[in-house]
Amino acid sequence: MKRIAFYLMICVMLASCGSKKQDQSDGPSQLEQEMLALYGENKVIEGAYPDSLAVEAANGIFVGQRDGDLLSFKGIPYALQPTGDRRWQVAQPEPDSRLVREAYYFGHTAIQSRSQGNAASLYTQGEDCLTLNVWTAASGMRSARRPVMVWIHGGSYVSDGTANPRNWGDAFVKAHPEVVLVTINYRLGLLGFLDLSSLPDGKAFDRSGNLGILDQVEALRWVKRNIAAFGGDPGNVTVIGHSAGAGSVSILASIDEAQGLFRRAIMQSGSVAFTSSREDCQRLTKLVLDAAGVKTVADLQKLSLKQINALYDEVGEYYRFPERDGRVIPEDPYSRFDGFNSGIDMLIGTTADEANYWIDAMGGEEHFDMATQLWYRYITMSLGDSLRRSAKNFLEVVPESKTWPAAELLNDLMFRGPAIEMAQRHATAGGRTYMYYWNKSLSDSIYGACHGSEVSYVLNTGRQIKGGDQHNPVLAAEVQQMWVNFATTGNPSTPAHYWPAYDQTRRATMMLGDSIRLVNDPLSEQRRYITPLMREYISPIFSDLLDKAPWYAGIALATFVALLLLMMWLFFRFQRLFKKKTNSTKR
Repeated sequence: MKRIAFYLMICVMLASCGSKKQDQSDGPSQLEQEMLALYGENKVIEGAYPDSLAVEAANGIFVGQRDGDLLSFKGIPYALQPTGDRRWQVAQPEPDSRLVREAYYFGHTAIQSRSQGNAASLYTQGEDCLTLNVWTAASGMRSARRPVMVWIHGGSYVSDGTANPRNWGDAFVKAHPEVVLVTINYRLGLLGFLDLSSLPDGKAFDRSGNLGILDQVEALRWVKRNIAAFGGDPGNVTVIGHSAGAGSVSILASIDEAQGLFRRAIMQSGSVAFTSSREDCQRLTKLVLDAAGVKTVADLQKLSLKQINALYDEVGEYYRFPERDGRVIPEDPYSRFDGFNSGIDMLIGTTADEANYWIDAMGGEEHFDMATQLWYRYITMSLGDSLRRSAKNFLEVVPESKTWPAAELLNDLMFRGPAIEMAQRHATAGGRTYMYYWNKSLSDSIYGACHGSEVSYVLNTGRQIKGGDQHNPVLAAEVQQMWVNFATTGNPSTPAHYWPAYDQTRRATMMLGDSIRLVNDPLSEQRRYITPLMREYISPIFSDLLDKAPWYAGIALATFVALLLLMMWLFFRFQRLFKKKTNSTKR
């Protein structure tokens, strides 16, 4: 019966994956009202303006807002907006200008599907989304040269944005006025990562599969050129991100275009494993063309914004990560950690229960259990006997405290394994490398220390996910100081906690939770078993399972029919026995 239930669950999961989830509401939700209330259009200032709130950049004079000693500048354009004929083109810098503009409001969120679980998607969206925000201390800004931290948001390269309160930088800079914080928007999904190079007129769009990454490069070029005016040191820039943001950071450290634009990198639960092959990306292109009923880039550029939004809703679940196209991103991006980026200091880590973040998305604990089993079977079905044994051995060494061993395999294969791979290669090549493992659990124990549970601590926003946790202010203060120290000097050690560099011998890892302690080679048995299993490019895109849908659905349908026939047979059998017993009693 367990097997039958498993296959039936597959049907349910596949059906739910294929359905379009619409927010059901009689009107705007409270979150939507809050996000819309934040919106405003930054205007050109014609007359006088407060010089104390103004900063002159190459592409204009931007007037910000003051909160105590904190200055904020929001919605600054860092490139020409990718609208009209510039849709699916590589971003180009804005021309130099002396125009005076407000910097009061966040820029438009990149086009994406709207969701009540994604605050940024409820903010006003637009293709003209290439903007950034700067937070800096007013005191001494004109003469300061502070370390700069550039935050790249996550969201699987299809969602989120800087308007999301979880990505704001105000509380962080208030607590740490010794740094300047920048957050950036970039193109997402079909407008940011759709490979059009195979189309008849696609030759001029041969980098379209990585436009979102190239947007980030253009933002970093703007920072390099202009951040000194905001009190930042253009020679001491740290790029930091979570999830797809961390994947972006790892890619930026691996590509030619971004070299020299930053000095340090912090990767929180993301890696170069979050990339897709050219073949996979071409499959998405075909789906988009079929859904839109077009054949050329010119046809795609004629689509209205409404039609673009409809495409996101129709084929968005088949999204792809940045493309290993061999031009922007190497076909083997891990190889760039063998010396190419050894001059970049790196801080890399993951959380203890990454996959538990998706429990709700899978429909609850039981469905999540089934989903991780499905994922495990999908991964291992193509492995040889030796690797299957490694997978089985991995499950056997998972601690009993872990409710779902298959989910722990997912954690290590998708997140921790790639993080270790990057760290050990970078360290071996002579790069300064530090490793952490976040194990501060949320209040609801089913989530544990899930994906993203560290972000509110790092950015000091106080906006925790999944109902939050029992906030640990000591942990928050120490982690933020570690990150600031790393951005300042390249070493995250604090007076309370010495943090040695990572190497393949000791594998020193800082365990960050209610207790902070250094551990050498944590979960060493899991690491040994995951090493032969870890494919170089394995991205956790659930829609990949839909490629196997006919096979799974066929088994599930056959099982369902067999079960139905069995139930019918049992029904008629018991009915016949009941009649016989009734007749016998009458006699």
